Amino acid sequence: MASALTRPWPLRVRHRLEWLLLQTLLPWLQSGDLAQASRRAQRLARLLRWLLASEWRWAQNNLYLVYGDHLTPAERLRLAAMAMENMVLTHLDGLRQDPFSILNHDSEARTILQECLAQGRGAIICGVHLGSWEIGLKWFASLGFPIHVVYRHSNNPLSEQLFMAARAHYGVQWIRRDEPLKLLRALQKRHILVLMTDINQRRDGIPVPFLGTTALSPAGPARLAKRWQVPLLPLVCVREQTGQFRILNGPLLTANADEDEVALTARIYACCQPWIHHYAEQYNWLHARWRSRPDGSLWQRTISAEALAAARLTPPALPAERVHHLLNSRPDKPR
Repeated sequence: MASALTRPWPLRVRHRLEWLLLQTLLPWLQSGDLAQASRRAQRLARLLRWLLASEWRWAQNNLYLVYGDHLTPAERLRLAAMAMENMVLTHLDGLRQDPFSILNHDSEARTILQECLAQGRGAIICGVHLGSWEIGLKWFASLGFPIHVVYRHSNNPLSEQLFMAARAHYGVQWIRRDEPLKLLRALQKRHILVLMTDINQRRDGIPVPFLGTTALSPAGPARLAKRWQVPLLPLVCVREQTGQFRILNGPLLTANADEDEVALTARIYACCQPWIHHYAEQYNWLHARWRSRPDGSLWQRTISAEALAAARLTPPALPAERVHHLLNSRPDKPR
């Protein structure tokens, strides 16, 4: 792999400019107490609506695809703004070392994982981009669980160094997506492997209904569970208040002998979807989750509402009462 110094000159310049920006932003976000940092993160989120115009557009598409006209255009904008804010706050959770509390610290997930390790089975935690996944990782590592996290590394090696240095205090083992041998070693040791399951998978994706529409999904969690006979645990960490979080988990899933990867992945999603609806303001709607279509085509961010509606397998979902309350009480109304 080419280093930052051997890449083409324009790319190196862009990487260095991004690195300089991050060098300025990180101390700004890491200074002061958590309340001050959270206010700074909220201001940054408002700026990112303009800087991340493509992601902002995908958020509108995704919300219409899932909720249709059950949300007004203004409500979709407001919910997307809240999702953007949660994304920034989640990165903030990873960049700082503030005290935090898990409201259900004696959660069922803790007991399940302890039993999986005691039985020598290990486990694969199946996450989605909901709430604060960074806090969830920190908490389980702080309890002494041997956590290995597969992540998508930054295209900018300079930014990658900054982010991974900030995450060094977690106490987890980080595995880049292009390091399969490290992943296999974690499974061989029967440790706990963490995988995200809600990523648009353009290559080798399996078609699975997700939030009412077929999405090309990662086959990895189901494939590894079947190959290594490792149980799957759907799990997320959601934000309740500043500095306070809650662990949500589904039942421990074991692959049936006659069950294919699609069916097992659908079982994972069946656990996670109610959480996404209940905490919709904390889901990463900015990701182009449904962009890759099963027929090999790609949706563009300018896709029409009619095309989105035609792709649904089920009628649009009704937003949770909690989400409607948040939208009606939200003071800012982004344009």
